[in-house]
Amino acid sequence: MKIEDLPELATRQDLAALTGISVPTFARWATAGRGEGPRVTKLGHASRYRKADVVEWLDGSRQAASA
Repeated sequence: MKIEDLPELATRQDLAALTGISVPTFARWATAGRGEGPRVTKLGHASRYRKADVVEWLDGSRQAASA
């Protein structure tokens, strides 16, 4: 999956397809409260990830890796 194909409100499965990071890892990051992973948006019981937040997180990860 390419970032252009990511829905505006993505699921953990969408992020796993985009990044290769497992769904359980995104779930763990969402509940750990340590700021790992992209910001989570709760819709009732569902966790979703805004595309803009995912892009920001990916950009931050890339910058940290090159520092």
